[in-house]
Amino acid sequence: MKNHLKDNEVQPIKLLMKVLLILFSAAIAGNGYAVADSEMPSLVPPSDPKQSITYWKRYALDDSTDQVQRSQQIFSVLLRAWDQSRIEPGLYVVESNVGAWAASLADGNILLSKQAIDTCFSYGEQRGEHLLAFVLAHELAHQRADDLWHQRFFRMIGNRSQESQKKMMAGLDLDAEMLSQLQQKEAQADHDGLVLMSSVGFDAYQVINDKDFFTLWVESIWQQNCVDSQSDKSNYKACRQAQTRALRTQTQLETIAAQSMLYDLGVQQFVAGNYQQARDYFTVYGRDYPGRAIISAIGLTYFAQAQGIHKQLMELTSGAADYDDSIRAVDFYYPLILDADVRGTTSGSSLENKRADSTSLISRLQKQKSQLLDQSISQFEKAIRLAPEHRQSYLLLASAHILANNSYRVRGVLQGQYVKRFGSDPAVDMLLALTNAIEGKNEQSINDLDKLSETIENEDIASPLPGHIMRYSVTYNLAQLYHTIDRPAEAKKVWMELAKISQRKGDTLLFRLALTHIDPEKNSAQVKKLQRAPTVNGKRLGDSMSVSVKNDNSSDLWIDGERFQIVRDQNSRYVIQDDGTLISAWQSDSKIDVGNIDNSLSIGDTADRPFKTLGIPDRQLNMTSGEYLAYDDFGLAIRISNEKIKGWFLYETP
Repeated sequence: MKNHLKDNEVQPIKLLMKVLLILFSAAIAGNGYAVADSEMPSLVPPSDPKQSITYWKRYALDDSTDQVQRSQQIFSVLLRAWDQSRIEPGLYVVESNVGAWAASLADGNILLSKQAIDTCFSYGEQRGEHLLAFVLAHELAHQRADDLWHQRFFRMIGNRSQESQKKMMAGLDLDAEMLSQLQQKEAQADHDGLVLMSSVGFDAYQVINDKDFFTLWVESIWQQNCVDSQSDKSNYKACRQAQTRALRTQTQLETIAAQSMLYDLGVQQFVAGNYQQARDYFTVYGRDYPGRAIISAIGLTYFAQAQGIHKQLMELTSGAADYDDSIRAVDFYYPLILDADVRGTTSGSSLENKRADSTSLISRLQKQKSQLLDQSISQFEKAIRLAPEHRQSYLLLASAHILANNSYRVRGVLQGQYVKRFGSDPAVDMLLALTNAIEGKNEQSINDLDKLSETIENEDIASPLPGHIMRYSVTYNLAQLYHTIDRPAEAKKVWMELAKISQRKGDTLLFRLALTHIDPEKNSAQVKKLQRAPTVNGKRLGDSMSVSVKNDNSSDLWIDGERFQIVRDQNSRYVIQDDGTLISAWQSDSKIDVGNIDNSLSIGDTADRPFKTLGIPDRQLNMTSGEYLAYDDFGLAIRISNEKIKGWFLYETP
């Protein structure tokens, strides 16, 4: 039999619920019926701190249950934006017969009742994910702010006598200062939670669209419709508080949700390769919502630009002996973007003429690359200072130093900081192998990468980067080094090995990418040509749209003094300029009845469906908000999360 948090075990929760319903937070709550004076609470966090971590574990659901798997998937996505130096919180779903509730505990865990999950998904499969993301993000915001007053109050009231508890509860309504402080904490957690969920790709508008989610939450707790709440004084008060909170926060949440669109616009421009425009959006967003994720995104825009210039320099100086090593360095792949570009060899004569006319261009490009890398390094260092336990920031910083050909700094970051803090792993081993190459030790670098390619096939090897990205990165760089020392047959063999491994693992993307490198001409064609250009509900970028009257489905968005409008049309989002020109359009997964792309792709399809339908994307980017597949020929980017298609947007290439 499963354990449940029963009535006589949750007396402190039910007392605390009355406070939280006055505030109406998406925090710990219980059902509201009376408990006899003779009943004594048994679920009280022990006075011994060593026991407080485990007092709830017997109520946790098994990891194999559907509710647990759903909530853990959403929670893992939210943790992409976890910026704290302490260990990431854990999430546990518990059996409870006291309604929907969630709570942040001082032991670093978050508890979520099974009914809370059911309440969120009562809105439907698609929207339920976004609502549950808000509930969990709210609790993560409490954890991030070290704002664990729920647990402190739980301890304070739970260890007192029944009479003392009654006196404390009776006096709470009179303590206006205390209630004001708690209201402020809850409002701040709403604010921060909404920003957090937006930054990882969830739709903030789902919290405030359609029926009031706050009131539904209270109805779930009290098991009574708020329309019929007149018969129950306590329930009536809770419903009124929920409705008041919904009205009070509507404007605030709309403003935050509108501003969060800046992050989405930045991601879209980054995917399209418009790095300057992406940086502008990220910068404006970061002024209001600074953090490690947005600072890293800004750093990536500089890095991507510098990498593009590096490729130009490689072309301009290919085959020449009169340029220093910093220009003629190997064109490494960095585990940031999966790029389907296969570099061909240009004839020596045309390159010679090009070089003769471009000496000054090379000088300018070198200077520009150096400046961009300096900016990139500065942003990544700032991200590390903000979140020293976030591994990827160190890897980004080391990659920037490799691109700058500065092996001393690379080793300082990886061996002096990363390994001392986290230990060694495949990602850092690969970057150290590339460091050997920029120091002129190509054979050693090849040996290191060759050994690493065998190591990463062990599924038990932990790495801060996904396995498919590591496999592609190691293979690409190993093949590049073989080409550098004029051993193309070995390079081809490396790609063939990746093709075999990917086919065995069912990794469609890597399999097709490997084939492209083995025979670029044979595998360059798209699998299918779309019959019609992709649209979002029939609309294309550049179309004219008008919003005749201000309504609940549109919001103003101001960017550096310019007015834009965000228009929400069920499962679609649009950003239009003041003159009515459509500059951004994307499809979300907030509804079940979503559209499709040429009857070939739909929301909810498996992650490998685009590869089979559209072929190899021009770029595959892994951002905090998800994985994106960019198809330049179609001006289409598809967002992937948890191995499913979650949406897409339209873009124009530079």
